[in-house]
Amino acid sequence: MSFSWLHYTELANHLFASPFSGYQEACYRSAVSRAYYGVFCHCRNEARLKDYRPRSNADLGTHQKVIRHYKDSLEKKYKDIGVKLDELRRLRNKADYDGDNPIKKNDVEQALFVMSEIINTL
Repeated sequence: MSFSWLHYTELANHLFASPFSGYQEACYRSAVSRAYYGVFCHCRNEARLKDYRPRSNADLGTHQKVIRHYKDSLEKKYKDIGVKLDELRRLRNKADYDGDNPIKKNDVEQALFVMSEIINTL
């Protein structure tokens, strides 16, 4: 049985709703990160089911290739997924790499909202 990447999105919701005592910011950062990775892997796998063939652009990493795949779609709903996935990735980068700026409640709420919009669209 393969791992369900959407379990990460459930964990993100849980980390936000019930952060560990004394570790609120760590839970908030983890929630944003898990929200992104859960949705990213789900989007990547959905694209593969639809015969996804990334462009051979050595300058783009896997994340950018998947985002670009959705943004380049002819269907508006898939273009929107690409835009939202890119927005969520920026939030994840802040949570995972920017220790000088705190992750606040509204950052997590925004990430979870975007995550839900993507899941509902797919």
